[in-house]
This record gives sequence, C-alpha cells and structure tokens, in this order.
Amino acid sequence: MPIYDFIIIGLGTAGSATCMTLARRGFRVLGIDKHRPPHAMGSHHGASRSVRRAYLEGTAYVPMAMKSWELWRKLERDSGRDLLVATGNLTIGPPDSPAVAGFMASAQTYDIPHAVFNASEVLKKWPQLALPDIFVAGLEKEAGIVFPELSIKTFLAEAEKAGADLVFDEPVNRWSEDHGHVQVHTARRAFEAGRVLISAGAWTNGLLELPESPLQPKRVPVHWIEVPEDPSLRLGNFPVSFWQVPDHERLQAPKNHTEFYILPVIHPSSQMKIALHNKLADCDPMTLDRSVFPHEVDGIKEMIGRFLPRLRHCPITSEVCMYTMTYDGHFYLGKRPGSENVYGTALAGHGFKFAPVLGEILADLMTDVSSEVDIKMFSPDRFS
Repeated sequence: MPIYDFIIIGLGTAGSATCMTLARRGFRVLGIDKHRPPHAMGSHHGASRSVRRAYLEGTAYVPMAMKSWELWRKLERDSGRDLLVATGNLTIGPPDSPAVAGFMASAQTYDIPHAVFNASEVLKKWPQLALPDIFVAGLEKEAGIVFPELSIKTFLAEAEKAGADLVFDEPVNRWSEDHGHVQVHTARRAFEAGRVLISAGAWTNGLLELPESPLQPKRVPVHWIEVPEDPSLRLGNFPVSFWQVPDHERLQAPKNHTEFYILPVIHPSSQMKIALHNKLADCDPMTLDRSVFPHEVDGIKEMIGRFLPRLRHCPITSEVCMYTMTYDGHFYLGKRPGSENVYGTALAGHGFKFAPVLGEILADLMTDVSSEVDIKMFSPDRFS
C-alpha cells in the first residue's frame, strides 16, 4: 500500500492549492480527484472569478485577501502564466445595506483605495448600468479577475513539479482512521497517510461522515449574456459588480435582499457573466439535475431588465455549479470533530479568490504550524 505524509481528497479550489503548498514544503503528497480537474462538475469552473480586498463579508477576511493577492502574483512569477488581471470592483446597494456598509468598513479599516458614487455618477461613468436613485456604489479601485480553470491547472502543475503524485478519475469510497494513520480507499486500491484533507466541494459533506453536518450543498445556476461587440463591456473597461437589492419597494436597508454579481466580458469571448449569489436551492451532488430551469432563466432576465436594460434582449446561455454553504456563511477550515488526523474544508460560495492563501493556511494546520492568519472564526468546532 503506497504511504504518504498527506492525502488531499478533491483537487479543486482549496485542494489543488494545498497539494502544491505541501509538496513545495518537501512532504510526500498524494492528490485524488473523482474527475480530471479542472472540470465542470464542482465549484471551480466558469471562466472567471472576482478578487477583492475590501471584503463585505467582514473585515476578518481582509488580511487573507491581501495576502492572497500577493500569492497570486507570486504564482504568476513562478509559473510564467497570467492568472490575475486588475480591474475595478463595485459594491452596489442602498447606502446602509450590509453589503455597502461592509465594503466601507473594510476599505476604511485597511486603507484600501476606494471611491463612492451616487446613482447618477454611476450612470455617467458606466451608462450600461441602471441604479435606483437611492442606491450608491463603492468602488475598490484595484480589485481583479482571476481565471479559475487556468489557476487549477497551474496549482496542479506546480504540485507535480514539486513531487506530488496526482490520481484522477478515481472516486474515494471511504476512509478509516487508526493508530495515527488514515487509510483512503477508492474503487481500485487503498492508500495510507499520516493526515488527510477532504476538500471535495459538495461531496465533502458525505465524505466527512458527520452525523449532523453543518455543510449544505447549493445549486447555483450561472448565466452568460451574449452581448454585442462593445469594448465598454470588456475587462479593463467594465468593472466587476456585486449587487444587494432589497426585496421590497421602499429600497431601504434590507432585512431580506437578493444578491447577484456581474462580471465583464473576457477576450475573446462575447459573453458577460451574471448569477445569483443567494436564495439558492439545496441540492444533492449525487442526484443534481444540471439542466437550467425556465424559472431560473426568467429570474435572471428580470435582473438584467432592471439593472442592465440595454442588454435585456440579448441571448442567454446557462449552466449549473454548486456552493457548499455553512450555517453562518463563513468558511469551514480545520480538523474534523472526532478525528485526530482528518481535516475538512468548505468555502461557502466565496472562496476562489483566497485559493493560494488557503493552501498555506491548510498546510500550516495539517503540519501543526502556527498560521500568520487568525482563522478561529472558521473552526469546525463552532458548530459543536
């Protein structure tokens, strides 16, 4: 039976980065994925992801976001690949909405270059957008777009270069833990390691084998608008935007709101990406219907008509990915409750921008090294 220091189950966002980091530190590492990453069966595909540092989910994420930006740039230098393109990032909603308030708190606390525009100023600067008069937009001046498929390929290529073994198209059926070692069983064979990380996206829930898991996979329809040839919609001219829209007519700070994002066209495509970020249906990855339903398309068309009215008649193509959510919407990073040598991770739908720093954090956790980043709020123990 092959024996390793660490086995990583799932080679998507966190798994591929952790595999690379541990291998670079000189450990014997095995990475396993039930498909061949990058692939479209989980949470890491879709051509583009936003990267921002003025983080509306809470200022605790900002040091991680700032470190991750540095590590993306380092990975570019190491690999010779262009992974991160700087661009502006707008957070849009009523001025006292949680999204805008969170953006302002992060930007001000960490002195992140930013600006705030009222609705008429947004219309002058980006006439493609339509905002209610009461809305404002917080602009992070240097945020970015990262390319997820190319990034996963790069993490795994660098992991192999550092000596990691990678196994694709081989699902893990079960694991067992005994006397300081963990055995991992696939349909074909077994492996052994001192410690194991389960980073299998929506399948993490089942592989962790917890009686009451705090992880819930969500179905995420993602849409691409076939836009006319227009340089003003392309990356470099058109910002990323994250919207928080109240679910009532008065448009004041919402108790209930709809969140969605819009990403610019990336050359040579003619497609603008748009998707809901909340109000997502629970799903089971084993039985997930990957068809996009008419009501899901109708819902996003309604958003386009209200906030991108010039594009309301453009064709749309769609596909489905998954989030793995926690009860509180924050990451799940750490040792599996009840285990000594099995760790788990879930990213609650907003983790890809952090991939390189997550690789370092998880490598530190699994090697008993004190992390530079305070991650107590992400501990699985908070759900006990």
